[in-house]
Amino acid sequence: MFQGEHQNQLDAKGRVSVPAAFRDALVRHWGAPEIVIARWPYDPCLAVWPVSEWQRFQAKLAARPSSPAKRAFQRFVFSSAVELVPDRQGRVLLPQALRSYAGLVREVQFVGAGEMFQIWDAARWQKQLEEDLKLARQFEWDA
Repeated sequence: MFQGEHQNQLDAKGRVSVPAAFRDALVRHWGAPEIVIARWPYDPCLAVWPVSEWQRFQAKLAARPSSPAKRAFQRFVFSSAVELVPDRQGRVLLPQALRSYAGLVREVQFVGAGEMFQIWDAARWQKQLEEDLKLARQFEWDA
């Protein structure tokens, strides 16, 4: 599972190092370092899945009834998807179109989200975290 937050920097070529904790999780839990990165329609960030989770995501989506919203979702996400393997230093080259969508320029934030993780512009992530805190306080936790 992916958890925690890690900050990194894009280099001049658009490469970023996937945090070691996430690379370790890829190999330990999913048996392979390959990832799929795509636009995420719910937030201005990139979604990242281990390849096997990406395949499971695709299968779950395929099982849902067809609708205009489903087709739009598929086009939006799948058209941007790229499969990448981190290099020996743990870096991946983020395509320009994905960097532009997520507003990634220099400082990026990796955010664990269970079976996937997200890549955010660090400043956008801070704003999102503030909004999430407001909403989280409305959630009634019955512990």
